[in-house]
This record gives sequence, structure tokens and C-alpha cells, in this order.
Amino acid sequence: MAKKRKERPRAATAEQMPSPAASTVSKIHKESKANASSILPAPPLSRLYAYVIDWILGGIVSGLPSVLAYLALTHKNAMLPDLYVFEAMGYPWSVGIVVGLSCVLAAIAYFVLIPLLAWPGQTPGKRIAHVRVATLDGGLPSVGRLIWRQVIVGFLLEGSGYVVSRYIRETMALVTHVDVNYYWEIAGMIITAVSLLMFLIVPARRCVHDCLAGTRVVPTEGHPLYQD
Repeated sequence: MAKKRKERPRAATAEQMPSPAASTVSKIHKESKANASSILPAPPLSRLYAYVIDWILGGIVSGLPSVLAYLALTHKNAMLPDLYVFEAMGYPWSVGIVVGLSCVLAAIAYFVLIPLLAWPGQTPGKRIAHVRVATLDGGLPSVGRLIWRQVIVGFLLEGSGYVVSRYIRETMALVTHVDVNYYWEIAGMIITAVSLLMFLIVPARRCVHDCLAGTRVVPTEGHPLYQD
């Protein structure tokens, strides 16, 4: 009888090998089950570092559609003063609305899609600062939680902490023909102040958007306070 040849173990193909994002997700799930109660909150300086980076990069991404639209229509290499300028230049008022909505979609891509699809729980700023958004048990936030945290509470309620909030207020003013910008901005500044006080006083370092979305920000791999 012919001897059966031993088959060598095949190397994993590209399809079989887990992606970096999938590996990160699996690791986070294991960590959250193992030591959820012992995960420390991200310290204030790390949160501030991440916020400054995201304010700059997120602001650039959010404002890019408005800058490109203004450049295309005016051929002027200048900053867009506001969304009302398009109607003042003789274009239909709907142009400002379309540009404003484009800015909102760009902001959602930065603050929601990147933490959801690219780096689990991390914007570029949080990635650099080695912190991430987590649920209360240390797991990964769902798309619903991210939208509630960033868009509903962050962009709409707190407002003053995000560049895109200005485009949202101006778009609503164009849609409703009511000047809601001033009062909305004042309300956002008050909520942001309350959020900052909560962050400084509450030991868990949770802001208004964290409390309403059921999230918190924790250290991740590479941070001095990260617990493996």
C-alpha cells in the first residue's frame, strides 16, 4: 500500500489573517470582560491633548466642503465668512444649505466613522493620545452610542467645542429663516461649561456627552496608565 504523504500546514492567506482593526476589537472585548471594574479613566492632560488635535484636524475636515465650494464659486483663495454669503452673492439659498450639510457629513465621517470602522473607539486625536471611547464596562461603543455622544450631544447641545456646530446653526437659520444662531450658541456655551465642570469634579472624568451616551474615555495600549 502506498504511504500517505503528510500534508504540510498551509500558511494563512490574506483573507484568513485578521485585520489590525479586528485584532484590536477582539483584544478590547477580552479586556472588558476580564477587568472592566479596574479600568482607570483617561487623565485630564491626555483628554486635553486628544481634544486639541481633534479640534484642529476635525475643524479642517468639517470646513473643507465650505472652503472648496466658496473657492469654486468665487475663484477667491479666501476663508468662507459664513454660509449666508452664498445668498448674498446672488446664489439660491439652497446652496448654503447643501454646503452646510456637506460640512456636517464630513464631521460625522471624522468623529463617528473613523472610531467605528478604522480605529475602534478612537478619533485621530485619541489615537495619538493613546485613549479611546468605551462603554461603562470597557467595551466598544456601538454606532448608536457614537452618534448620540458626538452628533446629538456634542454637535447639537454642547456645540461650542466643535467647529461643525457653527455650520449646523447657520444651516438651521437658512432652513427656518429664523436667527437661531445667537441663542443656540449661548446655550451651547453654558452646557459646555457644565460639561467641563463635571469632567474636573467627577472622579470618573465623564462629561455631559459621556453621561448621556453611557460612555467614558479610558487609556489604551501605549498609555502609561494602560492596564493589560
